[in-house]
Amino acid sequence: MSGIFGVINRKGIDEGTASTAYYGIFSLQHRGQEAAGIAINNSGSFLVHKRDGMVADIFDDITLNTLQGSCAIAHARGSDGISGPDGIQPVVIRSSVGSIALSCDTAILNAERIREELKNQGAIFQTNTDTELILSLFSRNRIVTDTTEQALLKTMQELEGVYAMVIMTEDKLIAVRDPYGLRPLSLGKKGDEWMIASENCSFDALGAEYIRNLEPGEILSISAEEMSSIYYNDQISEAERIKNGKICIFEYVYVARPDSVIDGTNVFKSRYDAGKALAKIHPCDCDLVISAPDSGNPAALGFADGLGVTYGMGLLKNRYVGRTFIKSTQEQRELAVRLKFAVLKEAIRGKKVALVDDSLVRGTTMKHIINFLRDNGASEVHVRLASPEVRFPCYYGVNASSDNELPATHMTDDEICKMIGADSLGYITLDALKAALGGLICDSCSACFDGDYVAGKTEKK
Repeated sequence: MSGIFGVINRKGIDEGTASTAYYGIFSLQHRGQEAAGIAINNSGSFLVHKRDGMVADIFDDITLNTLQGSCAIAHARGSDGISGPDGIQPVVIRSSVGSIALSCDTAILNAERIREELKNQGAIFQTNTDTELILSLFSRNRIVTDTTEQALLKTMQELEGVYAMVIMTEDKLIAVRDPYGLRPLSLGKKGDEWMIASENCSFDALGAEYIRNLEPGEILSISAEEMSSIYYNDQISEAERIKNGKICIFEYVYVARPDSVIDGTNVFKSRYDAGKALAKIHPCDCDLVISAPDSGNPAALGFADGLGVTYGMGLLKNRYVGRTFIKSTQEQRELAVRLKFAVLKEAIRGKKVALVDDSLVRGTTMKHIINFLRDNGASEVHVRLASPEVRFPCYYGVNASSDNELPATHMTDDEICKMIGADSLGYITLDALKAALGGLICDSCSACFDGDYVAGKTEKK
């Protein structure tokens, strides 16, 4: 996944628009650490700055002061398998109706077929990115529609897959959430500035008010004159659109920041409640409960409270190493794990330790952590996971894309336990995990756990 952010000042004033975009996307750095960028609109003239690296390394005061304007969009890129500058967003183009900039978090399942159709109609592509494909499709549709919003609706009707997008035109900021609502997208406000973000934690960082989540299939358009929405499926009520949504369950397991609220569910509380439920399903005899920081922290706290056992620190995380789960290659992931953790020896020496993590996808990280704990004196290591076995590849860009990368597809729990070197292994059930999502106003996609691909599967995987 990636992080996207957009901001528009409805009075057309630059009140630090670039800085707002910077802090907004900085708050979404956990969603992507490969590259980042900001595009800004200065009275119809678009300027973009983007490159590989972390947000804080790409932008400084000089760069931000150069980016003048009243509307901006930004992007933090996750691992999408595309190397080099081709996949760095936002992407800016000139169309028949003026400049357009796009930041998106997508997994377009019929991309190859659409690309071939557009080529046959004379389109030229320089990359194989979803971003370029969407812009090309939109540009064609804009010619035969009266408004940008109608062109986007027509584009949505041709796309298969999942996406969240922010689009900047010369006079509007537009947000789009796919018809399933698989990708999160939120609306916020501070003074005259209206903001769109993958998660509302961006608004908290900026001191902005969280207004609401976008509905599945919503196209929200914000300009100086008005704010309005049209919908992919306008034949059903708002309540039905929301209820039929299918937010990715891995947002609550791993992806989202714990202080975010997505579709009615507080992420921290859902992880804590999952840990507490896990203690009932798979208790263990242990002296200390620790977490694999940071994404395992809330579940570990809930597990400890559920058991009535002390929760403490056993692992120290190097804050300057990114998330190993979203590194591009296995070699990069293994190196990152070796650099990522240190063991607090006095805390775990001679103790039976319950190690709680959010999930086990490939098992690389867990195997190294258990070795660290044993080498530094832990007498036993019992692994508990606050999500079910990941048995199916994800076609929507969240985790491993091949069955061969997933131990749970061809190994029993006992075999996985032996592979990672644990004394015991226990997973939460899918029913218990869903029950922990208290307040959720829609349904969820759990394809990586149950194989039910709500948006279909791509032919190339």
